[in-house]
Amino acid sequence: MKPANPDTADLNDVGTAPLTYGRGFDRRRFVRDNAVQLQLLVGIVVVASVFSLLYPDRFATIGNFENISRQGATLAVVAIGQSFALIVGGFDISVGSTMGLASTVGALVMIDQGVAAGIAAGLLAGVAAGLVNGTLIARLGVTPFVATLGMLAFARGLANHLSGGASVSGLPESFGFFGRGSWGPIPATVGMAAVVLAIAAFILYLTRLGLYTYSIGGSREASALSGVRVVRTELLAYTICGLLAGVGGLMLASRVSVGQASLGQGFELMSIATAVIGGVAIGGGIGRLSGVILGVALLSVLSTGMNIAQLSEFLQQMITGVVLVLAVLIDRLRMRGAQHRRVESTLEASA
Repeated sequence: MKPANPDTADLNDVGTAPLTYGRGFDRRRFVRDNAVQLQLLVGIVVVASVFSLLYPDRFATIGNFENISRQGATLAVVAIGQSFALIVGGFDISVGSTMGLASTVGALVMIDQGVAAGIAAGLLAGVAAGLVNGTLIARLGVTPFVATLGMLAFARGLANHLSGGASVSGLPESFGFFGRGSWGPIPATVGMAAVVLAIAAFILYLTRLGLYTYSIGGSREASALSGVRVVRTELLAYTICGLLAGVGGLMLASRVSVGQASLGQGFELMSIATAVIGGVAIGGGIGRLSGVILGVALLSVLSTGMNIAQLSEFLQQMITGVVLVLAVLIDRLRMRGAQHRRVESTLEASA
């Protein structure tokens, strides 16, 4: 079954199936179908080149590249989870607080019960937050903004209550494999992000859950009439979002060796920004994980460059906000262009 929304009628347009071009390679179609990814690649090259020319001794180094990879990998995991919520037609502004809750719960448990138990507890905290969000939104009809805003406040308050408002330190050294250490030559966070990306791509592109996620984002009503289990699919999408926020929280806790309620602060904005910059449509039904990863890369390179340039945190926040708004505007213009082309094609076919 394909999404009923005419904007998402072709599953190849949203990345739920491999792109095919017939017997010959159609360059124009390839550029059109991958416009977002190509634009992001150009943006990454331009931004990286500018900072490399301005700060060659600090930016254009292997150490800085590894630092960008470690930072971007955590954001990538959370942004992939956010993409599930966005594609199904909603969003989750509680992911930052969920990260803080997962890191706090995981840290408290692993100090007494060991690393495995702590990781399991942290992931369960993320799943619980996502499950509550999904229940409120899918079953009870609460708007995503209200439901996840309530979870944002609740999760942060609960984390502070459990930790007494303090950071939870003294984590086992072996916990470093989750984010601080390396998997051979690969930074641990990059390895985790690669695993999450592979699993998420399998779910979105090769399973019925992924197909239904795109379909509901295209048209919830038409999907329900077609027999799609809308409530269950939305519930799973938000649960996956919460789970990956929990993974991100544990990765961040591993990197800084503490669990803290405010650990994921700012990730709610950054995860939505990277997903939207990567071509995930606000309103649902459209988006590819390849674009999300490139969006993460662009913001990570930009953020690192601004830090090296010693721009103030407030100015960086302003620039990030401008980039997000521009991404939304470009997305709207792209959607209008796609609609215009479809109308023209329809008129030509009926002439």
